[in-house]
Amino acid sequence: MDEINKKRIRRIFAFFSVIMAVLVMRLIYIQAACHDEFEAAAVSQYEIVIEGLDTRGTIFDRNLMPLTGGTKQYYYIIGKSKADCELESIMENIEGRQIAKKTSAYLVYRTEVFDEEINEELKAEYQAYVFETSARYSDDQTACHLIGYLNQDEKTGVSGIELLCQDKLKSDKDRLTVWADAAGNILRGISPTVRSRESGKSGMEERSVITTLDRRIQYICERALKEKTKAGAAVVMDAETGEILAWASAPVFNPNSIEEYLSDEGDCLINKVCQGAYAPGSIFKIVTAAAALESGKCTAEQEFECTGEVTVEGVTLGCTAAPEGGHGVLNMKEAMAVSCNCYFAQLGDMIGSQAIVKEASKFGLGEKTLEDFPEETAGNLPDEAQVGPWDVSNLSIGQGRILTTPLQMARMTAAVSNGGILVEPKIFLEDRDNRRQERIIDEETAEEIREMLKYVMSDGTARGQWSLPVWGKTGTAEAGSDGKETKNCWFTGCCQVSGKTYVITVMTEDGTSGASSALPVFKDITEFLKQSSQKD
Repeated sequence: MDEINKKRIRRIFAFFSVIMAVLVMRLIYIQAACHDEFEAAAVSQYEIVIEGLDTRGTIFDRNLMPLTGGTKQYYYIIGKSKADCELESIMENIEGRQIAKKTSAYLVYRTEVFDEEINEELKAEYQAYVFETSARYSDDQTACHLIGYLNQDEKTGVSGIELLCQDKLKSDKDRLTVWADAAGNILRGISPTVRSRESGKSGMEERSVITTLDRRIQYICERALKEKTKAGAAVVMDAETGEILAWASAPVFNPNSIEEYLSDEGDCLINKVCQGAYAPGSIFKIVTAAAALESGKCTAEQEFECTGEVTVEGVTLGCTAAPEGGHGVLNMKEAMAVSCNCYFAQLGDMIGSQAIVKEASKFGLGEKTLEDFPEETAGNLPDEAQVGPWDVSNLSIGQGRILTTPLQMARMTAAVSNGGILVEPKIFLEDRDNRRQERIIDEETAEEIREMLKYVMSDGTARGQWSLPVWGKTGTAEAGSDGKETKNCWFTGCCQVSGKTYVITVMTEDGTSGASSALPVFKDITEFLKQSSQKD
């Protein structure tokens, strides 16, 4: 071989040596510097992220019945290569819908409907991977206003207990996935137990919240409201402890489709138990009576005449409940029973507006009742400096500038039932021993008012056949809606079952009267409480 050929071979060898060195260095770089990036890319092809699972802590009722997470859901994971037009038809039959996140290789469907034949068909024909879990909410979610709802993107509480207990219920460290091998075969499923990526523990018990609600009573309240009114609220409370057993607001909403309500002009998202502020109407006469008896200026035997209307401080007030010619001469018990406006306007004139406002403040009106609960309003109670003699007739019968919530009126009613002791409403069972109680009226005053309210049920506006000890007051308040006059109708009272006293407050919007619109809801609830006690 001549010298020229040797040089040519050496140059070729050197060239290939350089190329090989570059390739080796590139390979080393890829393995060392880009390992994580390529591994993540490879893994992402076979990692199927599942959304919509309930990974937050459970909200329970007082009997540890789940209020959230109790609805079964079924997930179907199917390779895209196996999908066809028939698959879409099958999924429609079981109301299956694709969830938001999709992978490049798989379709993920979620449904609350289970059909055994279809389930077997999907597994046989489409090699579907199936697992069962729980949804956060059902479409007809109970106690939806008290529980609240979540921001669907961030899975954080927006209202109600979901917001109030966000830190305890949150699940931002949880992740659920299904894995497949390089051939696309799913390797392992998801356990129904949610596990934290950090601790490896479920954490569900630590993140649970136990409420004072009784799911059975809650259901009855919601059903009664749905059957008897389009809009309103109902509260059931243990009179002695202040524990809320039912908290119902109508109309309701579906927390699984919250975006539909956010753009709606309706009031489905309004929590009317504590967020709706209404003129209390005649149920406020309980406060006026208490103010009169506590003032020492009169007794329950105080009489006034009702002629059908009365003029107090230049303001003329009609007695809508009176027959032609008025009720005649009445004492306080009789006036409470027939809900005589003329009587209470004159009674209010005797004691003055400021005395009534002061008494209302003692009953907790004009202030929030729950600690830090979102959306709660304090209503409106004018202070003593804001009311004059001309206000007294409307103020005495619960009209004018005074606005209250159903929760406030339930608390007021409980104070009368408890012999004049105001209790703090509670929605969490862990607070049951933290009782904040305050005497606001004399026990004798409370007993006299209670006798008046019993007379309402036997001979007054709520008279009827009652199989339980009951006492209470009807109310009808004038209101305006969309430029037209409407009536908000009330009933607040108590029933006694097996030695326990329950406060039941009902408010219905755009009704006829407290007796015809709100009282029927009260009757349904008391009937259930009676039947329930007999079964227990």
